[in-house]
Amino acid sequence: MKLSAPRTALSGLALTVAATALAQPLLAPAAQAAPDAPATGSARAGTGWLATQLTNGVIHNDQYDFDDYGLTVDIGISMDEVGGDQALVRQIRQAMASRVDSYVSDVDYGSPDNLYSGSLAKVLVFAQVSGANPRAYGGYDLVAQVEDRVTTSGPSRGRLADRLGGADYANSFGQAFAARGLAVAGSPRAADVTDFLLKQQCSAGFFRIFFNSDPSAPDQGCADGRDGIDTDTTALVVSQLAKIPARSQQVDTAIAKAVDWLASTQRADGSFVGSDFTPDPNTNSTGLAATALATTGRCEEAGRAAEWVSSLQVGAEPAGSPLAGEEGALPYSADTLAAARTSGITVETRDQWRRATVQAVAGLASVRGSASSLTVTSTGSAPGATATLTATGGALGDRFCLTGPGIAGSRTVVVGADRVLDATVTLPAVAGPATYTLTGRDGAATHTVDVRPAAQPAQTAQPQPAQPQPAQPDAARGSVAGVRLVAPGGFRAAGSRVALEVLGAVPGARFVLRGPGVADTTVVAASDGALTRMVTLPKATTTAAYVLVGADGEVSGRTRVLGKRTLKVSALAADGPRTRVLVRRLADGEKVRLLVGGRTIAKGRANAKGRFIARVALPDGRAKVRVRAVGQFPALRSGSTSVTSR
Repeated sequence: MKLSAPRTALSGLALTVAATALAQPLLAPAAQAAPDAPATGSARAGTGWLATQLTNGVIHNDQYDFDDYGLTVDIGISMDEVGGDQALVRQIRQAMASRVDSYVSDVDYGSPDNLYSGSLAKVLVFAQVSGANPRAYGGYDLVAQVEDRVTTSGPSRGRLADRLGGADYANSFGQAFAARGLAVAGSPRAADVTDFLLKQQCSAGFFRIFFNSDPSAPDQGCADGRDGIDTDTTALVVSQLAKIPARSQQVDTAIAKAVDWLASTQRADGSFVGSDFTPDPNTNSTGLAATALATTGRCEEAGRAAEWVSSLQVGAEPAGSPLAGEEGALPYSADTLAAARTSGITVETRDQWRRATVQAVAGLASVRGSASSLTVTSTGSAPGATATLTATGGALGDRFCLTGPGIAGSRTVVVGADRVLDATVTLPAVAGPATYTLTGRDGAATHTVDVRPAAQPAQTAQPQPAQPQPAQPDAARGSVAGVRLVAPGGFRAAGSRVALEVLGAVPGARFVLRGPGVADTTVVAASDGALTRMVTLPKATTTAAYVLVGADGEVSGRTRVLGKRTLKVSALAADGPRTRVLVRRLADGEKVRLLVGGRTIAKGRANAKGRFIARVALPDGRAKVRVRAVGQFPALRSGSTSVTSR
């Protein structure tokens, strides 16, 4: 096995501003909405090219002869984000399982106790999105390891810190991954980590990359005037914050402010610059910005950014061309592409191409389709009623920006597997014409609904929509004989993403997957007869049931989902020197802990009635003690009470 490149003050940052001065892009994001929507052709081409760069599931840098584990993890996260490459995500997950130690520590250089907080945080997120167990991946309890790297007191409370015997390269990249990963894991440290990250937002709205060099200084926030603008950091932080389940109003406000700043810095052609060190438009900064803009519904801005990036993407080149076989790759800039058209992608430049592509590929999910080929019809015309707009003529995965009455700003809508785009809108409450617009990369298609009471037949010059065909006839589906649909066991946090695993299928077999967040989606088994589908769980407490439909029947899987809830905590009569504490409103079998001052004093599971009772010894010398109960996911389920000491 090849070792990672030797770590230095710069490599501990993954890639830093100094690296961007050499025109090297930063890290790849893991953020974009609508994970179950078909990917755009540009995004699929990008992840397809990245797949060709893997050697046995790992990126190898031929220029310096080392395995690049950080870039490998970036590719896995981006492939998961774009979708459609879950077999390769599994391959990366398997390959990295034996290399996590080499990525997060200096074990390959004789210092196994050296730990990098940013690497731990990023591989935690990768474990979560790839379906691995983050509590036991690569020999690490990644949740506990990231928690251990969090400062617990003082002005730097919540700040990540490396364990390197004095040096510390922690920065906003790792902090953002930690905020997301710990929140998804339900860690009690997630709130502090997120709060410290928000302190890195400058008054203008952007996030800085570096923390205060003195962790003991009273002011740990951004100092405008000394901290230069940074598109990459801002966009990556937004993308990670957007993945936090049950976000607070403070987080949403920070996201909105950052996105407003990004939109204000976008150039007329849709592109973005990176920072003071990268003052020219480039694909990785623009792709990251497209992803961030899309998280808040800024469809028009995200589309223009994505289309600027896609304009530089390598297409199908003729045999003999210097770029033949590199379809889908993204250059860092127009100058990079021009040079490669003469000399190709060389050993010396391939790393830059890989980093630019992995950075920008998720942003390509916002590339819009051609509006000139759309035919739009509608059903429903009563004032205040729900109407369905149907557009035909688009390609699978095409995005469009929908605007019109009842829509705040713009909404991204997608052409589905049946090549039909369906969008529901709420018509105005007053009769009259209501015009809706679908904007693509080359213009717009409009449709006017004649809103009238039911007694008056609606008049429209538009043709009636054809009846949509089923996503897939039964005869075209595979057999479910011997097939299993495995949903995650135990409890999962509401709104989180989980992996559904299909096992035992015939290679290439097609099925229809149904369930919460999955609307009759066609899925295809990989060459090993398996497939993985990431789904977003409902946002409330429920049992999420998923069904895999084949030609000869169906198989199902279920996941128990726990939503946000305030637990009821009561102090009962004392039992000798101990106090009995009752916790109610839990789920049957849910894990629960009792804490005083952050210290666990009892733990267990709820009974069939959703109750937990424990006899605890409370601290002496205090008139009142605050007892806090936290459920399976502390960020979502907690409660407390004051107990009078006896």
